[in-house]
Amino acid sequence: MTTEALNAIALSVLFGHRSEQLKQLYLRAGSATEIVDNAADLHAVAPDINERFARIDGDSLSAALNRAHKEAEFMANSGVRALVMGDSDYPVRLSEVCPDAPLVLYWRGNANLNAAHILSVVGTRHSTDYGRQMTERIIADLAAVFPDLIIVSGLAYGTDFNAHRAALDNNIATIGVLAHGLDRIYPSVHRNTATKMLNQGGLLTEYTSGVAPEKYNFLRRNRLVAALSEATIVIESKERGGALTTARLANEYALSVMALPGRAGDEASVGCNRLIAASGAQLVCSALDIVKELGWQPAKSETVSQPTLFDNDLSAEERLVLSHLSDEPHHFSAIVAAASLPVPVVLSVLSELEFRNLARQLPGSKWRRC
Repeated sequence: MTTEALNAIALSVLFGHRSEQLKQLYLRAGSATEIVDNAADLHAVAPDINERFARIDGDSLSAALNRAHKEAEFMANSGVRALVMGDSDYPVRLSEVCPDAPLVLYWRGNANLNAAHILSVVGTRHSTDYGRQMTERIIADLAAVFPDLIIVSGLAYGTDFNAHRAALDNNIATIGVLAHGLDRIYPSVHRNTATKMLNQGGLLTEYTSGVAPEKYNFLRRNRLVAALSEATIVIESKERGGALTTARLANEYALSVMALPGRAGDEASVGCNRLIAASGAQLVCSALDIVKELGWQPAKSETVSQPTLFDNDLSAEERLVLSHLSDEPHHFSAIVAAASLPVPVVLSVLSELEFRNLARQLPGSKWRRC
């Protein structure tokens, strides 16, 4: 491990949750090593620093450096890498939008943290069948068109786990952002899934080994989930919950936030419905809505393959609606009447069919088969 990485780990240990202060000091000094070398008088690297924080206690720094060396041993034995801010592998978006981005991240995995298509999928730990099915459907549809897609979540119960599993099942990378060190998996029942993610994504944390999954760590973890991705999608959320915190942070970072609507009486969708009503999130019902919101463009070769790819995996409702389409344009109201399905269902199905290049919307609320 490089001296710079060791110094960065030591400073992260020393500053603890004062990540914003450490980031600002690092940006002024240009490196962790400069900070350590000038610890007795930080005015040398940050002339405008508050006098109260102008010196780092020598004994505290020595203890932190010893802790860093022990962490380096753990990392060498466990296949963990240290990603220091400024490294080519450090997530650029995180360092740019998050004012208290960690100086060091601890990483096990093979995914590109600066990939072109990264989405965070969050939601309640008590997901419903609706939430699980929509998570699986959206991720499957996106994965078919964007095989480089990466799904980020927190490896928690419910929506997080559903998102990770859906990504694994569709052979795309998925990253679990942890609220503890990489010497453990929490919850432990997700260990097998986490192990698979190491070869198809990875595990990321800002905490050294030995740090337990304390409640406050989960709250801080949410900012990483939000800032790692181009957009955050809230699948389900009660009136209060960590998913809404992640959405709020993503909004503060000027990143896209989307939410899945639910029925008015569904407790698991109260948070999503209110988020949409307050313009805190764009309403999405399908993968196509996400693609349109983000302006993603699939490669031509992938687009051409979609009709064959998707035609063998249509739901009963999709087959029904598709059966009432032809080369001739049909008005939306006529499709609804012919299919005898609720308007929202037909809207959602047509959006999915368009995404799969099986249907095309025309002016005047008309649709035809591709």
